[in-house]
Amino acid sequence: MSRPRFWHRVRFKLLLVSLTLLGIPWAGYRFIEETEHFLRDAQDQALQTTASSVANIMHGHEAVFQGVARPGSVLTFRNLFLHVFDEPPQVDGYRDEWGRFDNNFSVLQSVDGTLEARIYLGQHDRYLYILLGVRDPHVDYGAQGDAVDLAFTDSAGALQRYRIQPQAPGWVTARRVQADQTPDTPEYEPAIRGEWQNDAHGYTLELRVPRDMLKDRLSLRFYDSRSRQVLASGHMFPADALGRIVERSAELDQVLSSVTPPATRVWVTDHQGLVLARSGQLDATAPLSANPSRLPWFVEDIILAVLPHEADTTADLPEDQTQLFVRPVVDALSGRPASLRRQPHHGEAVVVSAAVPIRSSEGVRGAVLVEQTTNAILSIQNLALQRLFGVTLLFFAVTSLGLLAFASLLASRITRLRDKVEEAVSHDGRIVGPLEADRSRDEIGDLGRSFASVLDRLHDYNHYLEAMASRLAHELRTPLAVVRSSLDNAEQAADVEKTPYIARARHGALRLEQILIRLREATGLEQAMRQAEPVEFDLAALLRLQTDGLRTTYPDVTIELHGAELPIPISGVPDLISQALDKLVSNAVDFHRPGSSVVIACVARPQAVELSVSNEGPPLPDGADVFQSMYSGRAGRQEEPHLGLGLYLVRLISEFHGGAVAARNRSSAPGVTVSMSVRRGA
Repeated sequence: MSRPRFWHRVRFKLLLVSLTLLGIPWAGYRFIEETEHFLRDAQDQALQTTASSVANIMHGHEAVFQGVARPGSVLTFRNLFLHVFDEPPQVDGYRDEWGRFDNNFSVLQSVDGTLEARIYLGQHDRYLYILLGVRDPHVDYGAQGDAVDLAFTDSAGALQRYRIQPQAPGWVTARRVQADQTPDTPEYEPAIRGEWQNDAHGYTLELRVPRDMLKDRLSLRFYDSRSRQVLASGHMFPADALGRIVERSAELDQVLSSVTPPATRVWVTDHQGLVLARSGQLDATAPLSANPSRLPWFVEDIILAVLPHEADTTADLPEDQTQLFVRPVVDALSGRPASLRRQPHHGEAVVVSAAVPIRSSEGVRGAVLVEQTTNAILSIQNLALQRLFGVTLLFFAVTSLGLLAFASLLASRITRLRDKVEEAVSHDGRIVGPLEADRSRDEIGDLGRSFASVLDRLHDYNHYLEAMASRLAHELRTPLAVVRSSLDNAEQAADVEKTPYIARARHGALRLEQILIRLREATGLEQAMRQAEPVEFDLAALLRLQTDGLRTTYPDVTIELHGAELPIPISGVPDLISQALDKLVSNAVDFHRPGSSVVIACVARPQAVELSVSNEGPPLPDGADVFQSMYSGRAGRQEEPHLGLGLYLVRLISEFHGGAVAARNRSSAPGVTVSMSVRRGA
């Protein structure tokens, strides 16, 4: 017999069943996700509370804020933020060193988008540097060409206005412009130095102005001579209408540093989003650094891959940002608290932001933006996932190995059972040996015992078939010889002498018919038992009636009945019990000593009734199973055919009624007692 493939074996199937254990980490991960949502909501609420607390503190420092934003109003001019240079820029009119300032340019743009101006203010030592980049498809020079106007207040608060309108690219000079905008005698300011250079998009202008020339207000205006369009950062006059120069407030920085929680960054802006103060830093700790033990790289990658990174947008907010136009700040300046989850371009943790307005009776003076990373949440999730991963891996490995070992044990037991069955049955289907019953109490042990019982029954049936052939040959030989010899003699005898031969032939044919009747008894009895329905009846009355009939059948034999004086109600099939009693008495009569009695005894017990038939005669041979089919202990010639089915049928009837049969030698006198029991509730 060919061995099954691996995927057809019990081991593989149990291994597949063990894959259901993967539902455990999935359920754990879902729980961690729910925990993350809870922690995220808690973090959002905490940031809103922190931002509101900082906004309340800002009410005591209103002098730092200049101007208000009213909900629904349109921003038509801007203040300009003054940055601090670490080193002075080279005033050459080129943008090579502007890359690091891209995030902090103030941008002005025309309605049609053709004219755009980018403004950057910085201070180093005694000078103020103004970096201007203008996108203009057509740059014109000369008295009617493009121009840049400056308006600022001096140390005395007086308005000063200058125009830069070069004749050609290169060094420029600032020409003073009167307040009524009518040119007077040209007056140039040598302290204002600058360089104007064309580029691929328009022109670049870099200016250097002594810091003591300006106080706190500055406005810039850009004029395009070709399109007649004008861009302005603010009003050019009067002095108190100019845009302000906004700087970082050391006072607010000190206040913020005292109230900023750890791993938190707090921004305070004015009504136009310019940063007045900033404190704190975001948590730079990697999400997996909370675990002191070093994990394999692939485990870290798996954990980082499954950690949730839900964000509203992908954006960076550098430390040196001076203009906050991110969504929560814009909403806060409109009077609505807002929050945002953003994913930096570099890094695993999401940054959570919450912004609230700084209100006053006149409007919104500014906004407070509070930021935190989700590193703390990710660290908690990471630890939970590490433990879940470790426990699940260990549990899955132990369970899988246990299931595999258990499957191997089951497979080996089944294989041994198969080998035993194959050894017990020959290749031609004969039972060559007994099958040892398995003593284990599980299903495989029960299967082994069932196989052993089946093989025993098959062995009995094979013995029955083998004995039937020899028994039939023995029983049929005599009547066939009688019939054959009678027919031969009848052929040779005269008509008058044929009568005795014909009678002998008929007697032989009758005996053959009786043999066939006996063979049909077993089959007929089994069919009768399948169709019989138990009824309530009195066994004692049946025994008395049956005994009277048997006395008539065997007039030369004394048949005694004991124990049937009182009623014995039982549930069973009367015809079958009557037939069994007939077989028992017939067997006793065949073996009884002439002149002795055949005794029928009935003993009633609470659960069963025992019916026995005893006779004096030869004892049972040692080891004889008289209830086996086709067993016969008779010797010599017999007038009646005996196939050894009588006591076999008694056993079938007793087992049908939930009882058992037994045969034993008598101890008082030579003889045999054959008994059968019937359960009273059968």
